[in-house]
Amino acid sequence: MTRTLAVVFLCLSLSTLTPAQHTKIEWDHDTDFAGLRTYAWQPSPSPAKGVWNQRIVDDIDKQLQAKGLAKVDSNPDVWVVYTRTIRKDQSDVGGGYVIGPSWGGSESGVPAIPETFEEGTLVVQIAAAKTKQVVWRGSASRTLSDNNKKNLKNLDQAIAKLLEDYPPKDKK
Repeated sequence: MTRTLAVVFLCLSLSTLTPAQHTKIEWDHDTDFAGLRTYAWQPSPSPAKGVWNQRIVDDIDKQLQAKGLAKVDSNPDVWVVYTRTIRKDQSDVGGGYVIGPSWGGSESGVPAIPETFEEGTLVVQIAAAKTKQVVWRGSASRTLSDNNKKNLKNLDQAIAKLLEDYPPKDKK
């Protein structure tokens, strides 16, 4: 009985951990990224609210400029745009575990505990200004915290991770 309760407690404890960021990067393998040296922003179709919008733009600017791209007001080589979504979801934590005979002589299961969470996704797209075709796209998703400082740290990490290998090194 003690071991069963310990397993149930461990499963419930592990289920409350925040999962790692999930990132995905895609790019046009025929694009010569070495020739793309300047960028400008397009307005986001789904901007973050309040100070978050400027924080996202500033973080992306910092990463792109560290890669040698220069921000310009007109005639850029590429346009940069981001979108963000926040999706609410619910999952059942635990449930179905049989504890053993109860006072009435029958086995009883632990009921599932509904857990509501929000997952944030940030998508950054870079499009060639001449062709207006997306040449690079990255997305990062993570479960959001109730702690704003933690979310800011996660945002910084997500943007750094997204642009870590920009520009792509291989052409094929």
